[in-house]
Amino acid sequence: MQKKVAPYPGKISVVFRKGPLGYLLQDPSKEARRNKNDPKLQDKSAPVREDVVHQNALTVIYQRGGDESDMKEVQGEYILQFGKYKGKSFRWLLGNDVGYTMYLIKDLQKEEAAGTSVEEGHGKESLHSFVQYALSFTEIKTLLNYKTSRVSVAAEASEDDQLVGFGSRAKSTWKEIQESPFYEAERQRWVEEKRKKGRNC
Repeated sequence: MQKKVAPYPGKISVVFRKGPLGYLLQDPSKEARRNKNDPKLQDKSAPVREDVVHQNALTVIYQRGGDESDMKEVQGEYILQFGKYKGKSFRWLLGNDVGYTMYLIKDLQKEEAAGTSVEEGHGKESLHSFVQYALSFTEIKTLLNYKTSRVSVAAEASEDDQLVGFGSRAKSTWKEIQESPFYEAERQRWVEEKRKKGRNC
């Protein structure tokens, strides 16, 4: 019986570090810590253009017998052109420091939302590509959604701690009001008071 040969014997996937319950570990791996703490291991060369990065990645894929038509696999071999892990592959970063990956995604999202991104160049190009690559993984999107929902829950909690600011219970917090057994009746009265207050302004 002839043995089946895989069409792409050198194909490599990201191996996420996970805890015993299956959640992604976000702290840096030992290798990542070593790289971060030892300046001699850090790449100090000038950033290169994305088309060069792409061509180099294709060469790596070809040499190891990977799938050159799989953009996700190709991008995994892209080399970072910025930050403390410059010189490492996109795939390496996802496998070694998910916490830093989340920081990069959120920081870029904040910049874009505020319209404050001024830095351009090959480093920024590389950052955009990496974020796009990271977000193509369900594990990263799930973690991002979880973190975003926790932030919105925390924001709602802080709103509950704010003072009402008007009416007979102006010095009570919204949380105290909601916990009151007379909440619904009082809420109706405050809505009315607020409406009158708005009319008299």
